[in-house]
Amino acid sequence: MTIEAVKLKIGKSCALETVYFSGGLKGWPTDRGWALFPVSADPNSDALVFSDQSAHFQYATQECQLKFIGACVHYEVNENLPQMDIWESGNRDPQNGLNAADSWSAVGHQAALQGDKEYANCATYVSVCLRVAGLRLRDISNKYHAQLNWALLSKKKPGRWFSNAALLDLYADFHSLMSELSSTRDYLAKIAAIHAGAPERVDSLARLEDWISKSSNRSCASQPLVHLLLSASGTKESPGWLRRLGDIRNEMLHKIPMGANERVSGLTLEEINTSLGAITTIRLAEPMNKTPLDKQPPDPLRELSELSAHLERLCRAGWKMAKYPAELPCVIGKSAI
Repeated sequence: MTIEAVKLKIGKSCALETVYFSGGLKGWPTDRGWALFPVSADPNSDALVFSDQSAHFQYATQECQLKFIGACVHYEVNENLPQMDIWESGNRDPQNGLNAADSWSAVGHQAALQGDKEYANCATYVSVCLRVAGLRLRDISNKYHAQLNWALLSKKKPGRWFSNAALLDLYADFHSLMSELSSTRDYLAKIAAIHAGAPERVDSLARLEDWISKSSNRSCASQPLVHLLLSASGTKESPGWLRRLGDIRNEMLHKIPMGANERVSGLTLEEINTSLGAITTIRLAEPMNKTPLDKQPPDPLRELSELSAHLERLCRAGWKMAKYPAELPCVIGKSAI
């Protein structure tokens, strides 16, 4: 489909890419190369600069053992227009050059053109929730970054537990992230239910699993999109990553909110020795006098970013099974007469 646009204005914008790693560290391009920040509280040596992005990424993820969370491209047109952030969780799909959110947006557009309103809505909902989940990962990473800066400036010692008032904002973003990831899962399950011919009430993964468990519906488990979801979910006896996501969501939103969960009631610094010196990271933790750090579960940002990456890949595989192609409209400029 081609859309003709009249009175189309083309201007210049400024774009800045920031990459986010676990532990509160960020990276971005500078005039001298790619900087990793912060590595100390000294303003004269608070960043490491690498000649290219590949060396920067290799040092952060391999030598420092940091997890790549994602990249955010920040656009500014001028001071009179709103800014825009685009979150990318990794490489785009080589099949269409889009991320999963853009692909499902395109599927929704094509479904709407065919008059399939229900399918169009569900595909659009998957797209929107994936986008918002990415922005929440950005916000969480920004707060880890701020906490790491404060801790370094305050000369906090690695291995010491501490807390502050700003943690509540961090917890709020984690709650929002879990809500968006779970909504993405359930909207995708609703699309799978449509493919399987399930009744309208089957609008979540839990209801899809319950419906499939009935003897009369078990054959629908082989439907490709249904099978994709069930494989990622696993069983109660042998849970997969998608069931783990649901368990975390249920604990956080229905059992113990993060602000009342002792396991993440504070922060601590960890020090990593590298060929370029010690690198300090930050994580959520419970007091070490109760549980040694090496006995505690993974930091929530590391675990939830991993689950987010799994969901991105699941949605990327899912759009290839959609009823409609992931084709975006072509927009061309038309001279105004």
